[in-house]
Amino acid sequence: MNMKTINYILAVAFMLSFGSCKQQTKEDKADMKVSTQKSYEYMATARLTVSESKRLIAKGIAANREVRDRLENGIVIITLGTTNTYIAEELVGLSTPRGSFVTGRIFPSGKEDFAKDLKRHSEIVLVKGKPADISYVDALSRMNTKDIVFKGANMVNYEKRQAAVCVGAPDGGTVAKLRKYTDQGKGRWIVPVGLEKETTQDLFEIQKMTNSDISRGKGTVRLNVTQGNIYTEIEALKEFAEVDVYVTAKGGVDGAEGGVSLLICGTKTEVEKAENIVKQLHGEPAFVNTVSISKE
Repeated sequence: MNMKTINYILAVAFMLSFGSCKQQTKEDKADMKVSTQKSYEYMATARLTVSESKRLIAKGIAANREVRDRLENGIVIITLGTTNTYIAEELVGLSTPRGSFVTGRIFPSGKEDFAKDLKRHSEIVLVKGKPADISYVDALSRMNTKDIVFKGANMVNYEKRQAAVCVGAPDGGTVAKLRKYTDQGKGRWIVPVGLEKETTQDLFEIQKMTNSDISRGKGTVRLNVTQGNIYTEIEALKEFAEVDVYVTAKGGVDGAEGGVSLLICGTKTEVEKAENIVKQLHGEPAFVNTVSISKE
């Protein structure tokens, strides 16, 4: 056997050995990944319609410790919105016609605006839990670092903790007014938003496009994007039980359009606590179905 052949054999042996090491490394990493996953005792599925999700978010916010603290000791502002309608119902017993506590809204093209004849309610300002007769902007200016303002969103990227608000007003609307303060640490903007609005897009990248100088057609809005302060059905369920929650399906039929299916994991006792909360939400009427056409 000549030296050339010997060198070839050694080279092949080294490559096979290295390949084996690489394969072992991959397997080790896979084993590590599996071993670091949580081990659960029990899991169950909760299916929520859009309106049930909104109610769940509202109930979670009403139970939240930091919100309760601000209701006792500070300022809470509830801006207009569909999810915020449910929050206002939970926190202050709002009973105005559905649609009156809403500003911009998205409804099917070619369909009449369901709330066009309703008298619009103003933002709700609570000082130590009681409605205060002060303007939205005045209330924002009075907030301290712990105070809270609720403003919903039109899109959410849950993994990146991003939320985007559609903006049609030339002055930036409600969200521009609040960010003048919250971006400076004066008050906290919490974004109650349902997972029906989840997207995988990087919302800051979409914001660059929508806010560019490209000419636009009627109804093409700009976006205002924030990060880190979202509150969804997942956060809401965790107010009531020590569980982990994952999305397993979106949408459905026969009223489940836009809905979400959630996998709830933990001990059987804690999962059942969460299930009991979900059962209380079953049958929540659709938002538009409960609209009372009023011309007050």
